[in-house]
Amino acid sequence: MAREVLIKSGLQFNYRCLLRAKGEAAVRPPPAAAARFRVEVIDDGMSLSVPQHDVAALADTMGRNYPGPFGGLLRRLADEERTGAPPFTCVVADTAMAFAATAAREADVADALFFMASAGGLMAHSQFEELLRRGLLPLEDGSCLTNGYLDTPLDWVPGMQQHMRLRDMPTFCRITDANDTMVNEIIGQMKSAAGSKAIILNTFYELESDVVDALAIIFPPPVYTVGPLAQVIASSSSAANDGLDAMDISIWQEDARCLAWLDGKPDKSMVYVNFGSVAVMSAEQTREFVLGLAMCGFPFLWVKRPDIVDGDDVAALPEVFRDELERGGGLVVPWCPQPAVLKHAAAGLFVTHCGWNSLLESVVAGLPVLAWPVFAEQTTNCRQVLECWRNGMALPEEVESGAVSRLVKEMMAGELGKEKRAKAAEWRAAAEAAAMDGGSSLRSVDRLVNDVLLLGNK
Repeated sequence: MAREVLIKSGLQFNYRCLLRAKGEAAVRPPPAAAARFRVEVIDDGMSLSVPQHDVAALADTMGRNYPGPFGGLLRRLADEERTGAPPFTCVVADTAMAFAATAAREADVADALFFMASAGGLMAHSQFEELLRRGLLPLEDGSCLTNGYLDTPLDWVPGMQQHMRLRDMPTFCRITDANDTMVNEIIGQMKSAAGSKAIILNTFYELESDVVDALAIIFPPPVYTVGPLAQVIASSSSAANDGLDAMDISIWQEDARCLAWLDGKPDKSMVYVNFGSVAVMSAEQTREFVLGLAMCGFPFLWVKRPDIVDGDDVAALPEVFRDELERGGGLVVPWCPQPAVLKHAAAGLFVTHCGWNSLLESVVAGLPVLAWPVFAEQTTNCRQVLECWRNGMALPEEVESGAVSRLVKEMMAGELGKEKRAKAAEWRAAAEAAAMDGGSSLRSVDRLVNDVLLLGNK
């Protein structure tokens, strides 16, 4: 019989961020689930002073500090099994943590890789080696970022042949050195994923069917679409009994006063602006957003993290910007309960960096988006918004206040905005159907559990 207890191993950096933001209760399973869930924390030796957006530092830390402790965790579980505990059958790991898959295979335990971004993002990452082989990478020099080279068409990317350009690939590939650490790390992750028992995606089949079908051809393990994960969990009767749908894992303290502020706004009248928990911008970019939002003529809620402005540029942002925003009808908060804001009747538009969690939450809420991708696979997600889902528009990369104001107005009150809003409503209905009993995602969860998680290497 498979182990009743699900072991959730977490990284100490994230664990301490949760404690700092929410307290001990945030990292404990709900009482009804406590008998079947256990949390183990891996000592990573990382200081909380390391910026979340320093992806290279995080990757380096994982490579150096995590494999040993994680292997030790698996050995302890094996020892428990020898003393009578039911066996654990599978390790489910983030694709970025290839060390976990290696440790599982060394312990003769099945591993399933969970890619936390979109199916399109996974496909794009899987093509890095091909970009090198075709000579499209590395870039000749930095001028390729601005001279039109990034507009090179990539009409051979499986499932994404139409309108795909080099600039739509994840920004990690914008390199001038073929030995770049992040590119080679991602290539290694893709090779590791190819050897797993399953690839799990937090998406739903109808949203990315072309890409999911293509992934099923190029990757040996089966691909399971189990999203939108929050909605699937909420739809599960066992999750409702366990209280898992109520778990709050945001690593930032939320300012809930924004919900009362929204209650006083007419339906679909408010612009919500949030660039996620990692992305940063310059003081000049921040200034352009401030001026554009202040001029747009619509009330807006801007989630502006304390660390969102890069480095020393913070000093160039006088407090008068906040005053100007609030005079323009805005409210600025450091963080908020985003799913509740997106689903609020007052929300009419989401200005976003196209992080996958944010985009998926906007799909669930049926809200159109105005995209400004910053880094990683956000550029790929933006391409999907514009070319496939057609539920939004994009701001220019060199953001300018006039463009912010003009596009917000178009999305909120123009004809194009009406079209995007109608598309967003269609995708909301599709997401709801996927997460219902008999829907594509719940069927995929059942197959994943029965075919992989419970059977392990059998």
